[in-house]
Amino acid sequence: MCGISGLLHWSKLQQKAIENVKDSLINMDYRGPDFSDIYVDDKIVLGHNRLSILDINERSNQPMQSKDGKFIIVFNGEIYNFKELKNELVTKGINFRTTSDTEVLLEGYQLFGEKILQKIRGMFSFVIWDVTNQELFAARDRFGEKPFYYFQNKDTFGFASNLSGIVPLCDFDLEINKQAIYELLTYQNIDNKTCIYSGIEKLQPGYYLKLSKHGIETKQYWNPYYKNKIEDSSASIENTIHNLLQSSVEEQLVADVPVGLYLSGGTDSSVIASIASKIKKDVVAYTLTMPGNSKYDETEESKIVSQKLGIKHKLIKLEDSCVNNLPHILKTIEPIADASIIPNMEIAKEAKTNFKVMLSGDGGDDIFGGYKAPLNYFHNSFKGNFLSKKVINTVIENSFNYPFNVLNYKLNDKRIFKWAGIETYYNNHLLFPSVVKKIITKGNYHNNIKNYLSDSNEFCDREEDKLLYVGIKTKLASDYLFKMDAANMFFSVESRAPFLDNRIIDYTSKLSIEQLMPNGIDKEILKNIGAKYLPREFFDLPKKGFSIPYVKYMKNQWGNLLEDFIKEGISSDLGLINSDEVLNYLAVFRKNESNKLGKIMYGLFVFEIWLRVFHLKRNPEEIKLY
Repeated sequence: MCGISGLLHWSKLQQKAIENVKDSLINMDYRGPDFSDIYVDDKIVLGHNRLSILDINERSNQPMQSKDGKFIIVFNGEIYNFKELKNELVTKGINFRTTSDTEVLLEGYQLFGEKILQKIRGMFSFVIWDVTNQELFAARDRFGEKPFYYFQNKDTFGFASNLSGIVPLCDFDLEINKQAIYELLTYQNIDNKTCIYSGIEKLQPGYYLKLSKHGIETKQYWNPYYKNKIEDSSASIENTIHNLLQSSVEEQLVADVPVGLYLSGGTDSSVIASIASKIKKDVVAYTLTMPGNSKYDETEESKIVSQKLGIKHKLIKLEDSCVNNLPHILKTIEPIADASIIPNMEIAKEAKTNFKVMLSGDGGDDIFGGYKAPLNYFHNSFKGNFLSKKVINTVIENSFNYPFNVLNYKLNDKRIFKWAGIETYYNNHLLFPSVVKKIITKGNYHNNIKNYLSDSNEFCDREEDKLLYVGIKTKLASDYLFKMDAANMFFSVESRAPFLDNRIIDYTSKLSIEQLMPNGIDKEILKNIGAKYLPREFFDLPKKGFSIPYVKYMKNQWGNLLEDFIKEGISSDLGLINSDEVLNYLAVFRKNESNKLGKIMYGLFVFEIWLRVFHLKRNPEEIKLY
């Protein structure tokens, strides 16, 4: 887990390019505080900040050159099956100088080329420079756990692990992308196909990139595929998934530094903790406690898990002052309006004192059909027609206004699925697009989810599978994984997600909803596996979130601060935000209980902070949220 950066000039590399990459590495020093270095030739400069996890010896520092000096790699992430792949390479006569996964990846690429991506399991973004042929190869992991930003401008190509790393490399003016603001306010995150700055792109999850003097090519090497269903018994399915999870957890516990667990008390992290405790007897679990906040606090649930499993358990109390971390992380990343990044930072900060690596339950809901949407659709599949769909969409599109808001209140997910279908379901989960379009200055804004739904036709036969597909391509990649990488790496902690072993989804995607949840119980197979370790009734407890009461904060002190930001006029002077509309909706929000409007206000709040600390480079210490 590291930070990577680089600049390629097809004309002769200038000294300024070297200095820019060094600045980029300084901006990302927290991603890899153990070692930093660059590689330079007449065309390219490659930079690397190292967080030492495997083979912490200096022999595994990067940039790493192949033995013959023909290939150079900078690599961010982990290859979990590197030992298995290394054995294969040894049988082909390859000798190794290190015990790192980096060298295995480099040697594997030399032998297999781009086909190495089909062999490796892990989370990664990496770049390999072919010195002889003057070609660059880059790839990003299947789910998007590791970020990869890049740009191509005239004869220059630049890349970095995050926004603060890519900006020093840009040789063009940075213009804020209003489509990204629209997404931030309607989705609470910025999609992987969009960047807050125009001209900067993100390599999509499951894609690789090739670059030569002849041009640039991006190509997809993996995608979740929900066709070609298989028939198998419940016992066999459960056993197969259990074995895959055990293998994944065992691989991801491998490190030359201490490994701990994040334990929320929910199904997903409890299953991971259960399996890990059988493999690693001295495992330690961290839980964030929120006293006095029963909606989010899972202290008692996590205690049940730790006591039943007999594992060491550390409770971390979430203090109100933790919100002051928000301006600091926004100085390093694109804005994100998922408020759970704040408690994620707090627990990562505590974990850092003893661990460099933490296992999480991320991806469990997304792989096994959590959030109840696929199950709801299966039991309430579309029975409507053009007219019922048009009426419901009209209600949703005007749901901010009376009397449509009254009608919208009656439209739960089950009714929407039954009478208006999946696309309407997603429309209903947007945060008042009509309001957002008034808040942002004029522009052409589009809903990316429609594109993902359209793409899903190629990879899904059944409608309920499309909900799983779109969730993985959108919320998982652009929100949950982005948030976890940002929050953990800010404190130099590597977060690993065993559920995101591609072998697991390659199997579960072949199963129908009836097989995954034969008795109509949300995430049934996963809960059955958990019941091998913990009491079955534990998995029947209601699901809790992991966040802070940010909408409540927006009613009070954060709303006042947002008003101050808007009246300062920075976003309006830049031609981005309509100040009068924001103040109008802020007043409406203060008078009425509207969770959706509160989320829009929070998205604006995050954007205004980001605008100051990232875009205008103000000191985060100047913004006190508590």
